[in-house]
Amino acid sequence: MRVLITGITGFAGFHLNEFLRKKGYEIFGTTFSGKTQVSENIILCDIRDSARIKEIVLKIRPHQIYHLSALSFSPDSIKNPKMTFDINFYGTMNLMEAAREGAPDSHILFVGSADEYGEVSSRYGPVTEDCPLNPLSPYSVSKASADLLSSFYAKKYGMHIVRVRPFNHTGPGQRSEFVCSDFARQIAEIECGMRDPILSTGNLDVQRDFSDVRDMVVSYWLALEKGIPGEAYNICSEKTYSIRWILETLLKFADRYIEIKEDSSKLRTADVTFLKGDCSKFKMITGWRPTIPFEKTLSDLLNYWRLKAEERQAEGSLQP
Repeated sequence: MRVLITGITGFAGFHLNEFLRKKGYEIFGTTFSGKTQVSENIILCDIRDSARIKEIVLKIRPHQIYHLSALSFSPDSIKNPKMTFDINFYGTMNLMEAAREGAPDSHILFVGSADEYGEVSSRYGPVTEDCPLNPLSPYSVSKASADLLSSFYAKKYGMHIVRVRPFNHTGPGQRSEFVCSDFARQIAEIECGMRDPILSTGNLDVQRDFSDVRDMVVSYWLALEKGIPGEAYNICSEKTYSIRWILETLLKFADRYIEIKEDSSKLRTADVTFLKGDCSKFKMITGWRPTIPFEKTLSDLLNYWRLKAEERQAEGSLQP
């Protein structure tokens, strides 16, 4: 089984690669980062380059394609909406066209985002796939557009494309721009004496549906194994956690007292304050269930950043 993962060196891409390798799949992946060591299987590619992605698909002719490549940090999309659309929407179009020509029988997973739903009042209950899309940022608009584009390719050309809308997920390896990872990194650096014992936060009253990335990548695999082409599926824990609770939980793991201070630069003017998903459609067709307790997710995330802080200190000690 030949598999192509776009964005293989990203957060979810790394964990998906690890999971599929254990299943014995032959993995190929694209990366945009010039810092990444490329090889026969890890290929440097800008998803915006239609000729390049077409060349890669024609050469590999994958049986499965997991499309994870994206500009995924919402505040960045506000700073540069054109780049966001070039990568998230037109990059998706480039991949679909490449697959239509070079691997028409491949099974493709389009990874969207729960942010496509925008702000949904809690009085309406958990969000189902039938909830209208109401994106609130260039990131979520681009994802909603690419989601609908993927649906078009499935219907128009009969391509085997399954769409998923993952809700928030975190875990070891997540970039520090994201809230759980940001808190864990700050705590780890405070414990190492790399910064004062003051942790800066944004809005702690936001509530989101969180899962572990290692559970999430299992769901991606199941989506291609059992999902119906053209259909969209929510993937989530069906549990909400406030950012305040997440911070308090991480602080319980800390080895010293840490002061909390709100940072106005981390407050977002157009943010979804509450989002809880309904995953029953996906569970019914795949049998997927989250297996990793969220407290363990946060503990593993903190230990990941502790290791990173120790490595930075060791590198620093070698400097003249």
